[in-house]
Amino acid sequence: MSRTGMPLAISLIVDGYVRLGDREALETLRAHRVEMLESARSIAEMDTSRMIASLKEEIEIIDAGLSRLKACREEQQRASGGPEATPLNDIARGDPHE
Repeated sequence: MSRTGMPLAISLIVDGYVRLGDREALETLRAHRVEMLESARSIAEMDTSRMIASLKEEIEIIDAGLSRLKACREEQQRASGGPEATPLNDIARGDPHE
């Protein structure tokens, strides 16, 4: 992943949300990027390949942030003696990042 321009900006935003533990903000950010990606794919009158590639990269950065947040939360639960999150719990909740 390149760390210049917009990818750098989105990386800094994601890092901030991860430090704050703001999962909802990350999910909102991701949903917005997915919506923009779907819109870009529907434009036939112009070449949107660069925009699509950038949006995909930003979604990957956001997904990595969600994974980091999940790992931090699981580590905190283990350190406090709380129940460990399991893949079955994640599936039951229907959320791959929870």
